[in-house]
Order: sequence, then C-alpha cells, then structure tokens
Amino acid sequence: MKYKIFAGLVSLGLLTIAAQAQEGNHSDATVSAIGSFEQSTNGNGVNQSANNAAGVLFTYRYFFTNHQGVELDYGFSRFNQQYSSSNALTPFSLSVPANTNEATASYVFRYGIGHRLTPFLTAGTGALVFVPDSFTSGGATGSKFATPDFVYGAGADFAVSKRVSLRLGYRGHIFEAPDFGVPGIRTGSVTHLAEPFGGLSFHF
Repeated sequence: MKYKIFAGLVSLGLLTIAAQAQEGNHSDATVSAIGSFEQSTNGNGVNQSANNAAGVLFTYRYFFTNHQGVELDYGFSRFNQQYSSSNALTPFSLSVPANTNEATASYVFRYGIGHRLTPFLTAGTGALVFVPDSFTSGGATGSKFATPDFVYGAGADFAVSKRVSLRLGYRGHIFEAPDFGVPGIRTGSVTHLAEPFGGLSFHF
C-alpha cells in the first residue's frame, strides 16, 4: 500500500513539473521600429560621428521557464558615418553612407506585474556589420566592417490580447567605431549606440 502511495506521489510530482515546464515553454515573435543614435567619438586625430537614423528590428524569444529565456535579434538601419580631422593643420571631411546590420543573441529575464504588464531585462552579444556605399579615401578603398557587439536592454510588454502585446523598450550597443578598413579614418575607439524601439509581439 505504501508503495502505491509513494508511486502516486512521485507521479503527481512529475506531472506537476511537466505542467510547469509546459507553461513556461513559450515563444513570441516581434516586429519593431527602432531609432538609432550613435555616440560621437575620436582618436588618432580623427573625429567620428553618425546621423540619427530609423530602422527595423525582428526578434524571436523562447522562454524555458516562466521568467527566463533567450532571444535572437536582427536589425537593419542606414547611417551616414561622418569623419573629420581634429588637427587644423591637416583638415579633411568625409561622409560614408552605410547599411548597418545587427545580429545578436541575449538572455532574457521577465516578471509579470498584474495581468497585462510584463517588464523585462536583456543582455547578450553578437555582431554589427557596416556595409558602405563604394568610396575611396587616402588611396584606400572602403570595405565591409564587422565588429563584436555587446548589447543590453530593458522594456515591457503590454498585453493587448492573449496572443498580441505592445512592446516598448531600449537597447544599448557597445562596439568598435567603424573604419571600413581605411587607416586614415580609424579612431580605434569604442562607441555606443542607443536604440529605443516599439513594436507588436505575437505569442504562440
């Protein structure tokens, strides 16, 4: 009899764990509009900045518990990267239009407040790839520039229905300023990109 009770308790425990795991297994896909604001920097006698730009961000999230998960992101925007001399004796100015691609993977922690509001935090890494329009400077031809990217973020989901929510948030990127393989415009500096976003999430 005691073995039947024990077996029943074990079975109940396993079913409970399975149910909790099933409840925590959750995916969503999000399409967001982004604003991109790159910090100015300088080094090696070169000032580097970029115009503010808009873009799009695609996100997929998978939660392996109710609170913890992972996300994959791909973003696209287009900047004019701008360079000038910080030395009055050797002035120059250069503007380089470039497509910017971001691909990152992050850890996500979320915590629901009430029935509709779910704040979240993210941190991860990936790459930024800057693809310039054709240009030449100082005898060197510009080329694609790829750099490691540390990304962090915060935001919240606001439930519209069981399957749809509004997502608002902020992502910050820390990376090496692009030089497109041209020594004359290399700053060798680390810069920061601020990226507020807003979009719709679809849960499944």
